[in-house]
Amino acid sequence: MRYDLDDLAGEICLLDWGDGLPSASSETLPFYAVQPMMQSKLKVVSVNDKPFSSMAQLFVPLEENPLVLPLPKTLPDPVGNDIKEIPQALKNIQTDWRMGEGQNRASAMSLSRALLARLREKMSGQSAPDGIDLLVTGCEVSLWLGEQFATDLAHCFKHLNVRTVSANKLLGLSGQQFSMCQTGHDLSDNWDLHDCVVLIISHSGGTFASLAVSKLLQAVTKRIFVVTSEWDTQIGKQLRALGTYSHVFSTNISLRPAEPCSVSVAATQQLLTQILMYLAFRILSDDVKDSAGPVITRTDLAELEHVNRTNIEALQEIVGYHKSMSKTERELRRRGRAWAQHVLETPRAWILCAAYVAVTVTCGIPPITAITTQAGLYEKVPQELLYVARALDAAIYIFLPQIMIFCIRLLQCRPLLHRMTGRTVVIGDVPWVAQCVEAFLSKLVACTYSATALAVFSANPADHLVHRMTHRVVRGSLLACGRPDGRLVALTSAEQSVCLSVNQASSIQSLGVTCESITIGHNPHKLPLTAHHVCLQGSRPQFLCEHLLPPGVQSATALQGCFGNLADSVESNDLWAKLREDLSNTSKKRIASSSVETMLASLQKDSDGQVSFKDFERGFKEFMPTHHLDRKDLKAVFDRFDQNYNGALSPSECKAILQLDSVSLMSYAQLARNTSPSSMDHFNIQESTERIFGARLINSDMSAKDQFKMTESQRLSMMLYESRIASLQRAVAFFVMFHQMGKTIAEFWPWVSFGILRYRMDRTHSIMRIATTASPVSGANVREKMVDLETKKSLVRVKGLLSKMIALWRQQQVYSSAEF
Repeated sequence: MRYDLDDLAGEICLLDWGDGLPSASSETLPFYAVQPMMQSKLKVVSVNDKPFSSMAQLFVPLEENPLVLPLPKTLPDPVGNDIKEIPQALKNIQTDWRMGEGQNRASAMSLSRALLARLREKMSGQSAPDGIDLLVTGCEVSLWLGEQFATDLAHCFKHLNVRTVSANKLLGLSGQQFSMCQTGHDLSDNWDLHDCVVLIISHSGGTFASLAVSKLLQAVTKRIFVVTSEWDTQIGKQLRALGTYSHVFSTNISLRPAEPCSVSVAATQQLLTQILMYLAFRILSDDVKDSAGPVITRTDLAELEHVNRTNIEALQEIVGYHKSMSKTERELRRRGRAWAQHVLETPRAWILCAAYVAVTVTCGIPPITAITTQAGLYEKVPQELLYVARALDAAIYIFLPQIMIFCIRLLQCRPLLHRMTGRTVVIGDVPWVAQCVEAFLSKLVACTYSATALAVFSANPADHLVHRMTHRVVRGSLLACGRPDGRLVALTSAEQSVCLSVNQASSIQSLGVTCESITIGHNPHKLPLTAHHVCLQGSRPQFLCEHLLPPGVQSATALQGCFGNLADSVESNDLWAKLREDLSNTSKKRIASSSVETMLASLQKDSDGQVSFKDFERGFKEFMPTHHLDRKDLKAVFDRFDQNYNGALSPSECKAILQLDSVSLMSYAQLARNTSPSSMDHFNIQESTERIFGARLINSDMSAKDQFKMTESQRLSMMLYESRIASLQRAVAFFVMFHQMGKTIAEFWPWVSFGILRYRMDRTHSIMRIATTASPVSGANVREKMVDLETKKSLVRVKGLLSKMIALWRQQQVYSSAEF
């Protein structure tokens, strides 16, 4: 068949080649090969016998196609460009999630339905009670982000069985002819993955192990989802082959050729935050929420949504603006340039030494000997003393590198007694941040020359940084630590641990000098032993615990003391009240239950057995006088529990309200007034509008115990703020600082060598993007193992059916014998 190219109307098209290349077209279309011919002709040769109706079915447009993102532009600094695009990329994800009607919304609904179906299967006994509900897998950076996501989801729902495992480990266990021994990990054949929900995270969508796992797990479950950078990826193609077109999440940042990952990390973290909030909202709105063990509340979601939105402004302050630098960016880049000077002193000393040797040797005038000769001392002093001048010249030659380094440090006003050797950078923060930043910096300097090489390590300052790194601390080691905001009561102990780790590392001295440390965080207080501190400017509202602190308290020790005193005072004031409560606990329960039943019986109901708000308000004020709620708050709670939105409550709904304590009741009132049921659809969570989270829940009639309990009720909200928002801001701050450090080092070499020596910091010696990263585990046996897994799954189902049939038969035999 032949077609004129003019018939294509100048449309730029790409032919679907089938399994050979990634495809954005439907898998049901026939495949054809194309051969270019002379005279503007196009020869299309069919490779199968399927008919086609038109030429348009064979091509995929590359222009104005939302499913095919354009290739990135060639830029002189792709790493810096990626960092600059972080706020806009995250804003696009939020906008698409709230306003768009794209695939992310459909995929989110499919994921939530699959997870809810899994919970229902457990409730009905169709699946094992200890089976895995959600399995998160990936490699390297994607895996580290997935681990944090799984941890947060498990904190929100304590009965949800969420596991995280490397795709390499999973492929080694189930995708090999002989299973790989999982030493040091609890992954084994005992993990029940049948019909579980699987979330694969892969920025490229083509990571070898993740791609192999997406095929392998199809033998045990069809509930497989992927988080990737665009829709048209290899893993997405595997999932589309199942007929499940809404199982792909996309950050829509397209291909990023720079190997140091920055915008891909931030965008994936943002998309996982959106997925987390949506899953939590859907589970809380479903009747199976009790089986998931919910810890998170709608108030927590409203607060998280608020800090999630304001996160864009904070990130813009960190990375700066397109035409000007922000204060935070300027400080971060200044620190990056300062640390680059530590690394560059070695090649600078080499250059000065080379110049000194070239001049003195070529001219034959060592400085001390030349001065002696010019002063006329050559004839006046004994010959033996002239050897002293020559010995001094020899000493200068021997210690010339050290002398030059001392001179450089004096000119740059840097510490003089740092070790004169290669520098070591230690990064400390929560696991995902420390590991991602370590990979980022090590890739930035992967191609640098040996004179400016860096040793990069990472550790968790709240765990093993002290054990792994303090014995390596020497004069001039560079320590960068992310610092949680201890002004939040849930993070006070974490900040105290970080500060203690940094102080211990900074207190190790030699010749009166220690390592050079810097902390990055939201608390403006600088540690006494650290050299520098960068405070990240955020626009988030305060939590209630911050509002209750005395003014001027910022240090970790003082914060922990203040919160400890508050807890002690509450316990002291309520000691006798607690004792009286314990002694009369049974009677109080009986009285409370009696009050609720009495009120329910006294409420006037309509013909359908429903209670109107007017009657509910009258009964509430009469029987619950200790709950201080005004009419608006009570109406807001009434509307929140009105599941049918008909202006009336059933007796069970009334009972659920009456059994709430004062703190929980105020929490529902706060959320209900900030978010109406009609505005909270299944995709958009209405954010909290409070300037201080939880401030209006506190009133003068509340006891100290209720105030402290209210503060503790925000603990999960603070933890989610740290893990989803604050940690991301610190990671981006590290990216900015270390990018400036790497850029300063990279620009040094062409400047001193007249353009001869240069390297690209967006590349490594492997010359591979993550899409082609070599996997340590083979995937040659995946197809055979898929057959084995499908057979095992079928046998398990048959065994279960036989067990049920035998049990039913035995039960019938018992009934038959009983009749006789």
